[in-house]
Amino acid sequence: MPSTRTLIISLVVGVVHATGLLAVALHLGYAVSPGEYSTVGIGWRYGGLVLVAALPVWLALRYRLATPLVALAITTSYVLGMELLPPGPTFRDAAELEGLAEPTGITIVEDGLYIVRYIVNASVWTVGFLFLGLVEYVSRSTWNALPTGREAIPWLSIPASRQRAVAVATAGGIIHAVVMVWFAARLGVTFSGGREWTLYLFGAIGMLILAAVPLYLLVRHRLLAPATLLTLFILLNVQAEFTASVEDPHALYFGAWFLYLGILLIAGGIEYGLRRIDIYRRVVSRL
Repeated sequence: MPSTRTLIISLVVGVVHATGLLAVALHLGYAVSPGEYSTVGIGWRYGGLVLVAALPVWLALRYRLATPLVALAITTSYVLGMELLPPGPTFRDAAELEGLAEPTGITIVEDGLYIVRYIVNASVWTVGFLFLGLVEYVSRSTWNALPTGREAIPWLSIPASRQRAVAVATAGGIIHAVVMVWFAARLGVTFSGGREWTLYLFGAIGMLILAAVPLYLLVRHRLLAPATLLTLFILLNVQAEFTASVEDPHALYFGAWFLYLGILLIAGGIEYGLRRIDIYRRVVSRL
């Protein structure tokens, strides 16, 4: 069946993608071999590295959605370029940097770790690529200039019914919440007043709402701006983890999600207002 063949091709590309990145990482001396992780860790990291490539390929082959595949190509090229082009990663003992006489056994990597961070954060990239594909899918039904997909998603007509829109928004919100809570925990996001469980409960609820609202507006009312901005926030959030920084954008995203929700709602309101005037209609008709 064509769908089975598409799935197999996507998985093969995902395995090749993961194998290539892992081979480069091992060549550079990074500790990413299976012996470095538990069984769950191997599945999460290696499986995530396969899925992050397989999903965009599947969306491209099955529904002719190009943006996730383009985003994947840019991200992978960036990671490989930063690792393989000069200056490349440099491994130093912490004692050398601190001016100590005795080695500490703690290795500091300079100008590197791009592949390692890409591997460990693959799930966040996958969510970003998934939402990017959904935005493109809805855009194709809104702008006449964009080519239609090879086939429509059977269970997602645009605009979707209220029940279907709620189901899509809920599913997307749960996926976003699970991955972003894990992301926050991995980065060690904490609350200055203690009681981290309150922060994570507040953040988990917020992550669900933050994704569910723009996704509902996207598939139900074809408002593109909120979901597009949400996807941009996710991708910029995880991209910032490639470089070490004192400021962690995910801490703000996770703890102050209501600010981001306000931005998304404002963007949606502006888009809705433009749709009510002739200027928007003329622009869309020309596109």
